[in-house]
Amino acid sequence: MLQPMLTLMLWTLLVALYLLALRVRSVRRGEVSLGYFRLNSGPSAPSDRALAAARHYDNLFQVPVLFYLACVTTLALGLNGPIALAWGFVVLRVIHGLIHLSYNNVRHRFAAFMAANLLLIAIWASIALQLGSRG
Repeated sequence: MLQPMLTLMLWTLLVALYLLALRVRSVRRGEVSLGYFRLNSGPSAPSDRALAAARHYDNLFQVPVLFYLACVTTLALGLNGPIALAWGFVVLRVIHGLIHLSYNNVRHRFAAFMAANLLLIAIWASIALQLGSRG
């Protein structure tokens, strides 16, 4: 469970670096002032691409937190982690991100998002079943 968790953390770091690059480029080109980022508001806004990257970065601190918790729970309690489900979750979250950061088709993005969430539910169900069998 450690490898999928670290992979998702690496993806989060890559998205953060991409967002930083977009923001720096927007400021350097004069598309938005540096002051905009104090409260993320102002007379001019970053490009749609930069806004999507910011939103996706925020998303990586929402549902994935439950994934990290499941991984840590599995490791801490010495459970048999559902490694295939964990890798599936990570792959689907990366696919979700690639869609969000590129052509951004809402239906495609939603399908990847929901599939990942179903895997996360299955991961937690696996944890619950193992804990229940301990009595």
